[in-house]
Amino acid sequence: MKLGTKLTLYLSLIIILVLSGYGYFHTLSRRDVLIRKMKAEVRGIGQTLKVSLEKISLKREMKYIQDLIDAVEEYEKTLGVIVYYKEKDLVFRSHFLEGEIEPYSELIKRSIKDDYPQEEFGAYKKAPAFSYAFPLKDKRGKTIGGVSILQHTSFMEEDIREAKWSIFIIIVLLISMTLILVLFVTRKSISQPISQLMVGIKNVAKGNFDSQIDSKRGDELSKLAQTFNQMAVNLKEAQEQIIQEAEAKLELERSLRQSEKLATIGQLASGLAHEIGTPLNIISGRAELAKRRLDDKELIQKNLDVIGQQSERITKIIRQLLGFVRKKGPEQKTLRIETLLETTLDFLGYQIQRQRVRVVKDLGDKLPSVIGDSDQLQQVFLNLILNAIQSMPEGGELRVSASSMWISKEASGDEKQKYVVICVKDTGIGMEREVLQNIFNPFFTTRETGTGLGLMVSQGIIQDHEGWIDAESEIGKGSVFKVFLPCSPKELKNDG
Repeated sequence: MKLGTKLTLYLSLIIILVLSGYGYFHTLSRRDVLIRKMKAEVRGIGQTLKVSLEKISLKREMKYIQDLIDAVEEYEKTLGVIVYYKEKDLVFRSHFLEGEIEPYSELIKRSIKDDYPQEEFGAYKKAPAFSYAFPLKDKRGKTIGGVSILQHTSFMEEDIREAKWSIFIIIVLLISMTLILVLFVTRKSISQPISQLMVGIKNVAKGNFDSQIDSKRGDELSKLAQTFNQMAVNLKEAQEQIIQEAEAKLELERSLRQSEKLATIGQLASGLAHEIGTPLNIISGRAELAKRRLDDKELIQKNLDVIGQQSERITKIIRQLLGFVRKKGPEQKTLRIETLLETTLDFLGYQIQRQRVRVVKDLGDKLPSVIGDSDQLQQVFLNLILNAIQSMPEGGELRVSASSMWISKEASGDEKQKYVVICVKDTGIGMEREVLQNIFNPFFTTRETGTGLGLMVSQGIIQDHEGWIDAESEIGKGSVFKVFLPCSPKELKNDG
């Protein structure tokens, strides 16, 4: 339930209780006023009768007494009058009164006995009535009798009912108007501002930090809206700063990767010079031979073919070098890992030959493809294979293998996924445990000419491809580096 609705209900309940209580107590007060008014009327009539009856002689004016009683009975609210004289135990009563009048006679006798007026609510023939009795005295102050006046209370009850209805209608109108006013005020001052605040919060949650809320009312919600607007501005500034920092970090990573790439190229320079120098020597020799045997067309043709082949070889080497050195943005393409590994091994052919390293390849059959950037992944493989070659100064065996398996990412407990696993294993000098624990830290290196960025950059590239690198090593037995890359979603569909 919304806060505005709750507040409206609570306020409405309080208002209903307060106005209902007011109506109840007002009705009681109205009843009390009407009762006092009725009693005052009866007492006035009684006082008039008392004065008249105490001045007349019972023996000579009995008819006058009855006429006086009948005159009082004509008042519409008066039910009847009873006059009692102790002398001869005489009783005069209105013609309207019929049947048993003993209760009223008893009330007269009680007032005579107490010498004080008596009042009593009761019923006459099942009709509500009010009795008022008082004693009569002669000129000497001696009690000679008493009078009881019966008054209809139905007139009072009718007035009370009318008062109840009028109060009820007024209260209903007041409650209705108050509820409408409360509903309007809570909707205008609470529900709408809170709804605007909720919309603003949802927009901010979606990343729209330009969302602003009206805050011109000057109340607490307005201050809350101002605070929210400032928060949105701060979040936008923080977002822009984070984006700038992320872009700067990304640019720094790209620069580090490019620097490491250039460092790798520096290590390959001598080998590349040899790779280019060999075909150049062949071209030079074949050209000299062709000059000497210009008359032998068949030999010239053969030499030209060799020169053409060696030129293509030089072009291929230069193209590979330029493609690897060239700085470009990351690409996401479907790649065949075995092809990338073959190209990398071909690229490092001279270093492999110079270090007297024997290469064993196990690239599997129908290896799944991966999605990634060929240039970046080749940088990783170049780094790992070149490190392996350099760890075998006296020669050894380099085993490069690739396979696929279902595995959870870095033992995280997540659902298993299919990965391509590239393994680079050497029989070199190996690493101590302390060195193994720090190889992925920036600027950590065990070689005098190393930059300490190669494995860190390689790890960052593989993590960008949603994979990871594991390393194992033992002194005197060599090292094993395993690269885990997720398979292409298309391959997973085909497996399904």
